[in-house]
Amino acid sequence: MGQPKTEEPRASLLIKERHDDVLVARMNRPERMNALGGGLREALNAAWFEFRDDPQLKVMILTGTGERAFCTGNDLRESDERARELGAQSAQALLEAQRTDHIVASITTNNLHLYKPVIAAINGWCLAGGCEMALGCDLRIVESHARMGLPEVKRGMGAKATTHKLYYLTHLAAGLELEWTGDPISATRALELGLANEVVPTGRSVERALEIAREMCRRPLDYLRYHKERVFQSLGVPLAYALAMDQRCPPHEGTAYLAGLEASLASGLPGWSGGS
Repeated sequence: MGQPKTEEPRASLLIKERHDDVLVARMNRPERMNALGGGLREALNAAWFEFRDDPQLKVMILTGTGERAFCTGNDLRESDERARELGAQSAQALLEAQRTDHIVASITTNNLHLYKPVIAAINGWCLAGGCEMALGCDLRIVESHARMGLPEVKRGMGAKATTHKLYYLTHLAAGLELEWTGDPISATRALELGLANEVVPTGRSVERALEIAREMCRRPLDYLRYHKERVFQSLGVPLAYALAMDQRCPPHEGTAYLAGLEASLASGLPGWSGGS
């Protein structure tokens, strides 16, 4: 692997680095604990589409700058300042208009149909919308000092789309506990519940995510897309129907399968030997 290519200057809200087939996106508002404000949300939306549509990119890693926070959700201070500027009634009317006038691209609900792997490298506080965004990723590598939680209930708000995904990642009792108490949990507890795939020492989440991403990049992009899309499409459907989905565009009809078969035969081993 060569040296990463940094596309934006340090002052950017979202610092993007290309490590060959891997895109690392760093939310860069450390003074606001990488809260989603100041244009960061829009920068993330653009990055997701950029990653989705670039055939050279196979895996994306999402993280935050600094050691304090991955992302703490919506920038409440900015929202409050906006409400004071407009007046509470006008600000609420604007919020409702934004909710009904257009569909916002979201990695949490995957309404942008992103079927490539996305890894969250959680380097600190991961709360509210930041936690929902992390749970919208496919894998989560969590640093030992990090905390994850959905505190919206303490403000009389709901956790929206992530409510349903919690029950797939954990179990009913754990999901209800997280939503009803609003208390953050440790990295170790997140691992026990299935919200984290791995816990690493402080400062190592991106490094470990890159190790995993590079291994993934040894696989054909068609396979990465195929398996993620099938998983998303089969959630909640009867098993017989889910199995029938595999008959559509089966991967063994592609050129990658033939190349892998040739490599396996050349190795002299009875099974697949790996590689791309």
